Amino acid sequence: MGIQIETGQRGLTDPEMQKVIADAVPEQPLESNRKMNYFVKPRGRRLSEYEILCCYTQPTPDWIPGGLDWGDWTQKFHGGRPSWGNETTEMHTTDWHKHRDPAKRWHAIYVKDKAEEWRYTQRFLKQFSADGQIRTMDPVWRDEVLNDYLGAFCFNEYGLFNSHSSASRDCLGDTLRMSIAMIGLDKVDNAQMIQLERTFIAKLVPGFPESTAEPKREWTEGAIYKGARETVQDIWQATYDWNEILWAGHQVYDAIFGQFVRREFFLRLSSYYGDNLTPFFINQMQLYHSQTKGITGDMFFHCLGDDAEFGDYNRRLMRAWTDKWLPRTVNALKDFMGIFAKIPEIEHVTTRDAIEVALTRVFDDWTEDYADKIGYKVDKAALIKTVLSGLK
Repeated sequence: MGIQIETGQRGLTDPEMQKVIADAVPEQPLESNRKMNYFVKPRGRRLSEYEILCCYTQPTPDWIPGGLDWGDWTQKFHGGRPSWGNETTEMHTTDWHKHRDPAKRWHAIYVKDKAEEWRYTQRFLKQFSADGQIRTMDPVWRDEVLNDYLGAFCFNEYGLFNSHSSASRDCLGDTLRMSIAMIGLDKVDNAQMIQLERTFIAKLVPGFPESTAEPKREWTEGAIYKGARETVQDIWQATYDWNEILWAGHQVYDAIFGQFVRREFFLRLSSYYGDNLTPFFINQMQLYHSQTKGITGDMFFHCLGDDAEFGDYNRRLMRAWTDKWLPRTVNALKDFMGIFAKIPEIEHVTTRDAIEVALTRVFDDWTEDYADKIGYKVDKAALIKTVLSGLK
């Protein structure tokens, strides 16, 4: 039996098909709007480069306004769960595509910023080493505080980084996904900077351990980070709602515990112990914190809290989540007070009066930047009293 092979032309190379296509083309254009991304609502007077490149560019649920459920994307998870589900968050909004990063960062800008940061970090470390500035650092501060407790804080930041994995996957908007991924990567960058500092010190000080074994033991077994460890574990592993993960991690826990540890402990105290290395890295972390505050503020206060239909409901939910996570954050800070018994005492710097002033700054900032914006009533004096009860 012979095999017959069809050799005719196909598609646009077939003159007959070309005629059919030409006859089907209407005399008037189907769409007269020639403006790029005309369907995107700009945050300002006109579309920014950030909006043109980032809005409606990734798969999102097709059951939300503007959603594009297309592309090479998983259709079902094991057990039958679809790509996205409205059960992944209790929050509601009329527009999941409304969010914008106030800094207008997208992939190329983000990578460029990171490259610049690491270049000037390299220049700083080269100068620090050449000048022998490590000689001014107090040995107890260096060998115990920076090695054990700053090293252990690395795992705090790494745990918060991991909590963004499900949030960046389950969120319902493309600009949300980009922002969540970036603020998550900033957290792992914090962890890397902490280990970089320890590795750098190990190159300058014979016997200083580069290994993460001691910091890991302090994080997983020690008393000072016990409350922090339990809180981070539950934000990462025991919280399903991706908006609650972000609210708990950034609007409550990191805005209070993280700010005290970074700014009021390591940054404020470093110079008193002859350490001008740690402030370099902490200030970079504080830049990330500031950028994250802008992103999450836009998410929760502008987009969700001010939503025309669901704003009141969303703010009530934020207050409920704060009721859940604030006591745990305060308890983590109470446990952290034990660190002051580990360092040489400096009058009016590491004593109770100075710690109370530092706590007041943190809770004042948190109240103004977060609590007041959702109508959450805060008894700052009671919270500070609870934290101070952890002093040894």
